[in-house]
Amino acid sequence: MIRIITDSLSDLTLEQGKELNIDIMCLNVRFGDEEYVCGKEMTNEQFYEKLATSPHPPSSSAVNPTAFTEIFNRYLEDDDDIICILFSSKMSATYQNAVIAAYEISSDKIRIIDSQTGLTSQALLVTHAVKLRDQGKTAEQIETAIRELIPRVRTYLVVDTMEYLKRGGRISSGKALVGSLLHVHPVMQIVADGALAIGKVKGKKSCNAWLVDKLLAEPADPDYPVVIGHSNALERAEQFEEQLREAGIRNDFMTNCIGPIIGTHAGPNCLGIGYILK
Repeated sequence: MIRIITDSLSDLTLEQGKELNIDIMCLNVRFGDEEYVCGKEMTNEQFYEKLATSPHPPSSSAVNPTAFTEIFNRYLEDDDDIICILFSSKMSATYQNAVIAAYEISSDKIRIIDSQTGLTSQALLVTHAVKLRDQGKTAEQIETAIRELIPRVRTYLVVDTMEYLKRGGRISSGKALVGSLLHVHPVMQIVADGALAIGKVKGKKSCNAWLVDKLLAEPADPDYPVVIGHSNALERAEQFEEQLREAGIRNDFMTNCIGPIIGTHAGPNCLGIGYILK
């Protein structure tokens, strides 16, 4: 049997994990002295509620090597193949901890893949791996297919407020104030090294329009879904999906709530897309 493992940074819920028959390794998020297991003790939606009310800025901790060792050994006892598709190694230690566990076990049945992304696009890679597994592909074929897709992954995020970028030290207080006064929204691209600022738009309507225009200028492969990510803004995401359909984009759509790692810096009410470039 082929076991597919990802982490909670994929923004797939534990319920989705059960439906897909995959394992989701959960990170922890901490507010002051209070610590929660992402997805189990705190949903992504609850994270944003806490973010708005807690006096303590959140921090997170990666999945440790021991947790990976335990799940790897459990499946290897049944002679299963294991494919791990994990959040970008440049943005979380989770990938490296999985590599450490795999190295200590030293089994050719363990395959660790650095998604070089996160958010919506990581979920896209994971669900495609599930599709290939269910089609009867081998572990080697699935790994090859996912690695070939990674360079074609595109992930964009429009930030609603600069307040959380300021809190995280990403921008100065002066820039945050000016941006707020001018109703400017930064546009970020999630790449292997992290979040890269690639532009800015003025006004919320322009945020959606920017993402629509990006998909029209750099179309998504119709064989793969477009994943819409939102930071506790489901209604906005649903309206955005309608805009995409009205613009003539015929891909299937998935919608996920963005989790704590990106949410800590981006804040609530953000909107993003992840897709495979045509």
